[in-house]
Amino acid sequence: MMKKFFIRKNYRNLFCIGWIIMLLTGCSFNDIPEETLNFPYLDERALENPEEELTYSEVDGEYVHDFIKANKDKAIRWTATVTRVENNSTYELQEPLLPAILVTFADELNHTPEVGDVLTFEGVLTGYGETFGKDPLWVVRPARLESITAEEKEALTNYQHAAQQAKEGADIP
Repeated sequence: MMKKFFIRKNYRNLFCIGWIIMLLTGCSFNDIPEETLNFPYLDERALENPEEELTYSEVDGEYVHDFIKANKDKAIRWTATVTRVENNSTYELQEPLLPAILVTFADELNHTPEVGDVLTFEGVLTGYGETFGKDPLWVVRPARLESITAEEKEALTNYQHAAQQAKEGADIP
């Protein structure tokens, strides 16, 4: 009986020590890696077939989920337009002919973005897939809001214009 008590107590002590080590090493679920992955959201391939939204089965010759798993230690930086506000920290963004982005910010934003606002964010790409029969979407969490650069703004404007022309050429509203 006494032996059982000491064994259980040792496991409890080890468990507590493990938690303390995790806390001291800075284990945080809201950490966004410093290294940025060169994987742009604005993909010109979407303009080639404007009748269909671009979907991904692979990225750079690698199955999309394997690509995400292999790059989970890198952040992505994307700019897109808000299409839906879920709550104070989760938004859906999308550009024409491209998959939507479901982004969850680590912290609530000071200014609540509205549908139509353009956001630039940096975050961890955690998933890609269809949800409840909806079109495919990228999942990014956690993320932090960033300031848009002149280059990003110009690239977004150029892409939106090209997408509109491609849709008009294909007679798509």
